[in-house]
Amino acid sequence: MIGLHRRQRQRGMTLVEVVVATVVVAIVSTGLIATSMLTRRLTEISVYQSSVASIMQGYLEQIKNMPYDLLPLSPAAGANMADALYATQYSLPTQKDDVTADPLVLSPMSPLTPANIAPPTVPSAVYDNVKVFDVNRAADLSIHIWVWIEDRTPSGYGATQQCKAITLLYMWRIQDGNTVRAYTGVIKNLRSLVPTY
Repeated sequence: MIGLHRRQRQRGMTLVEVVVATVVVAIVSTGLIATSMLTRRLTEISVYQSSVASIMQGYLEQIKNMPYDLLPLSPAAGANMADALYATQYSLPTQKDDVTADPLVLSPMSPLTPANIAPPTVPSAVYDNVKVFDVNRAADLSIHIWVWIEDRTPSGYGATQQCKAITLLYMWRIQDGNTVRAYTGVIKNLRSLVPTY
């Protein structure tokens, strides 16, 4: 009798128990796959965002380190950006790397703000500096950069108390599945005649 009683307790799972266990495993697996896909997408966007921030900070540092007298001021609003001399006269000699010249050209006054931009449309009243970089693949990141330099020296201040405001407004795009997402940002800095880094 003891052997017969023990056999009844060792029987396998019923069909209902197998189906319920399979459904639970399928739900958990689907959740894990969806989470990993979302995490990958957010990680990719984060990599691009930090790359753009580093690139823009690099441009700002180059501009800040230029001799004060060689920083041209942005032209007045309505300046003819199609003029052959415009890009030469209002150019900042920045570099992409140690050997590659990659100048930025100033936009006419007045500086825009991210609120003035409707991504992915490029405003018409700016000089559009389009820069292409390799992040995950060749030429997979393009940044539109608009630069302004203004004289911010208060009236009555002497020649040694001069100050210029540097504004870099930028927009970049990323392909997120079938959707193109555009982001904007701005970096501002003051550059005095006496460097204060």
